[in-house]
Amino acid sequence: MELLLHIRHNNVSDRSTHALQLLQMTGRRATATTDLQAANCIDYGKQCSRKGYFISRKAAVLIAVVYICSLVLTGLLVFYCVPRSSSSKLQASDTNLARTFRMRPQVTLPYQKTHSSNRLTTHTIPTHYRIQLVPFIMEDNFTTSGEVWITLKCLEAADNITLNINDIEVQESSVKVTQLHPKKDLSIQVVDHVYNTDAQTYSSILDQQLMPGGQYELYIKFMGHINDHLQGFYRSSYFDPETGQKRWLASTQFSPTDARRAFPCFDEPAFKARFTVSLARSANLSSLSNMPLNFTEPMSEIPGWEWDHYNETVPMSTYLVAFIISDLHSLDATMTNLSISEDSFRFTVWAREFALPQTSYAARIGPRILHYLETYFNIPFPLPKQDMVALPDFGFSAMENWGLITFRESALLYDANISTEVNKERVAEVVSHELAHQWFGNLVTPWWWNDLWLKEGFATFIGYQGLHHVEPSWRNKDQFIRDHLQEVLMLDALESSHPISVPVQHTDQIREIFDRVSYCKGASVIRMMNHFLGEETFKRGLTNYLEVHKFSNARQDDLWQQLTLQAHQDGSLPLHMTVKEIMDTWTLQTGYPVVTVTRNYLNVSAYISQERFLLSSNTITNATWWVPLTFTTQEAPDFNMTQPQLWLENVQSTVVEGLPGNTSWVLFNVHETGFYRVNYDHANWRLLISSFQQLPDVTRAQLLDDSLNLALSGRLEYRIAMDLTSQLITDVEYLPWSAALTALEHLDTMLALTPAYGNFKHIVLALLDKVYNSLQFEDRALDSHLDLLNRAQVLSWACRLDHEFCVWNAKNKYRRWMTQELEERETGPISPNQKEVVYCTAIKHGGADVWNFAWKKYQLSNVGSDKEHLLEALGCSREPWILNRYLSWITSNSSGIRKQDGARVFVTVANNVVGHSLAFNFLRDNWDALQSYYGVAFSSISRMVSAIATYMNTPLQLSQLEKLQDENADKLGTTTQSFKQAIEVVRANVQWMANSYNEVNDWLESYSKSHYL
Repeated sequence: MELLLHIRHNNVSDRSTHALQLLQMTGRRATATTDLQAANCIDYGKQCSRKGYFISRKAAVLIAVVYICSLVLTGLLVFYCVPRSSSSKLQASDTNLARTFRMRPQVTLPYQKTHSSNRLTTHTIPTHYRIQLVPFIMEDNFTTSGEVWITLKCLEAADNITLNINDIEVQESSVKVTQLHPKKDLSIQVVDHVYNTDAQTYSSILDQQLMPGGQYELYIKFMGHINDHLQGFYRSSYFDPETGQKRWLASTQFSPTDARRAFPCFDEPAFKARFTVSLARSANLSSLSNMPLNFTEPMSEIPGWEWDHYNETVPMSTYLVAFIISDLHSLDATMTNLSISEDSFRFTVWAREFALPQTSYAARIGPRILHYLETYFNIPFPLPKQDMVALPDFGFSAMENWGLITFRESALLYDANISTEVNKERVAEVVSHELAHQWFGNLVTPWWWNDLWLKEGFATFIGYQGLHHVEPSWRNKDQFIRDHLQEVLMLDALESSHPISVPVQHTDQIREIFDRVSYCKGASVIRMMNHFLGEETFKRGLTNYLEVHKFSNARQDDLWQQLTLQAHQDGSLPLHMTVKEIMDTWTLQTGYPVVTVTRNYLNVSAYISQERFLLSSNTITNATWWVPLTFTTQEAPDFNMTQPQLWLENVQSTVVEGLPGNTSWVLFNVHETGFYRVNYDHANWRLLISSFQQLPDVTRAQLLDDSLNLALSGRLEYRIAMDLTSQLITDVEYLPWSAALTALEHLDTMLALTPAYGNFKHIVLALLDKVYNSLQFEDRALDSHLDLLNRAQVLSWACRLDHEFCVWNAKNKYRRWMTQELEERETGPISPNQKEVVYCTAIKHGGADVWNFAWKKYQLSNVGSDKEHLLEALGCSREPWILNRYLSWITSNSSGIRKQDGARVFVTVANNVVGHSLAFNFLRDNWDALQSYYGVAFSSISRMVSAIATYMNTPLQLSQLEKLQDENADKLGTTTQSFKQAIEVVRANVQWMANSYNEVNDWLESYSKSHYL
């Protein structure tokens, strides 16, 4: 895309005067006018004078009638006498009268697509924005006075300029369109203003056609709102722990479609432009934006206020623009002689003053990861600075705004004395993910949101490479299998799942695909591609792709092209194969295959077939994939060979020759590099079970996850899956236990209210005995990272299943904490890594006093991750009245539960066997209130819908869930997909109870008797 830049200047007094008008709305006036009188005296930023003439009521009525008649007459004259627009694309409304800061009645425009599409036309494209904002971060105001100058290039003749706005009031009389000429600019008359609420657009209707190739400038003065929905330009607050004073700040979250809430713009990723931002603020605050500060100057008309003017950005999409106005403090994390970028590069981390020491870990690893990624891609970071900011309120974990990454506090801050090892890993993972975005997503941006995975999948996968660089002992590349690949295999087994690359048009559809398919499946198929191409080919292909498309946009086919060229050049892919041909089967169709290996032990071969793996095995599908097949054998085990030995070339079956005899196992999908499950004939399963402890821990985790999920779907007998699981009785490693416990969650919830649960508890506790005794309850000085993670999950399950010593230790530590005189931030006998299990277990077995103590600690905590642990633990109570009260607080601004954490509270109650029905009733009875309170962003309500399916496994519960969906069919919004998936899960649960419960119950009874449990 050609980028043309035309910078125009405006003197400071004009900006300050406009800002002063809106400031007068706040009540800071020299007059003695009361608030009510002032409200009656203000017309959108213009203060009425208290001087003037007074008239009688009758005279006022007469004047009003004359005025209204004149408006009607003017409208008729305009309708019949003024020349009409000749555009076939856009017609002006015949009822328009110019208004200041008022939204017009909404109309559907002929040029717009149907309701399912919110896409803009492309007859004009932006090349530069100059944005000036005066945000009033004050209670009872929270508005923004703004101006924007947009330089445009015309590609097709049209008599309108259409762009996005949402929750913005345009001052129509201010709108100006100018044709830019080297010698003299020409003014173009704006004859109408048209709005479309559903498409979230505003159109300036012009009195003449824009000419292709011409450059234009659109100027708009507007008023916006600093909302409390954590999207667009929004407000946040915190309490100063020393003074108790409430501190306000304002920040942005524009992805995916909310830049339009802050300023009028072409709010689609393909409309890249340069941005020059100016922010006004009170002198006691500071501001940040994507680029370094250029200069600051006082606002002469508003004493105590200043303008911050920022350097012009590189070309980028609107969703990456960001700015913050706050009193946050900073830590300089710049590491000299590290970056291959320019010498003046600065790396800074920001947080609340009293949380600033918690930024030290992120400050230490951030620059190192950035440097590693520069080396990995062989492309320097293109900006002169990088800020990472911890915000008290934030909807996502983090957002990759170019040069100004924003985080929720728990995703950036780490306190070694309070935060857990899991929290530390999360901080490192999120920091690395967001820094990877600076190339995948920022430097090269998906053309449209259907290829969201192209940035999120790559940021997830590449982020793990950066994480491995700074913490190599954590084995994160192996943890990826458990954390992402196996996690998303469950979701993608639903018929209601969606392709990685999915067509989307409406904003609701866009928000719905910010899910595990885009992130985790996207990353998993990229990992598969990395293995079948080889690391060096993969890296060179990525670098070529980034170089070709930098500062622009791309589609997935552009990536396939570069990878294919490199693979053919390196000889890592046969010439008759292309990356596109392979990867389209993984990105353009829903789901993944189960590869079934049926051995012929007489002629030492195997019949290999594929079919789509579905949670409910009743559905028949003909879908096939290009499947890279890797395998090893007991006779010559090799778990490092992850490049394919052969392919299932988009066909349903093939035959493998030369396998060992009937005394040796074969294992396919080495290191689980392929995104598929593997099933075997019974004899091979038995051979694998007999050699289970001799296999690598990653392979043991793979077999456990595959077998239990194959049994869940009815493709494998449960006795085989459970016999394999019983081998854990001698296993003490993290990865196999992590995979097994995750897969056993389904059995735990299905059996929780059945007679079989007693045997299930006893057997799982028996299997946990060795690993529990190996790890013990207390942390040890020589614990590895994986030891700490393993202990956390083992203790969680042991205490949940009422392991006597586990429960006693947890209750005892919590009680000692309650009775000791400690500083508010201390937890005394509870080490950081014990917090989750101690908090939850004590609250589960305690009363209101135990719950109230934890709630008080939540309110006083200064550490984001600790607050999250406490919120989750508070949902462990078995007192229905406490849980109902807790749920009621998630729709109250005054409860102390931040909006960002509402879904967390709901989910933890829904995951409680006592609280599940309470959560369902709350969701059903408060649907409208929840929709109003949380809005459409961040999938908060979608997460609630998903959570209520957890314990549902009866036809009655299924009908209740379907009824909830039907009753709200016209207002599901961004929860549509979540409802489909939740209903499918419950339907599968009902089917499981009918088909598999007795089989599992029989195995549990048999095992209990044979092992004297």
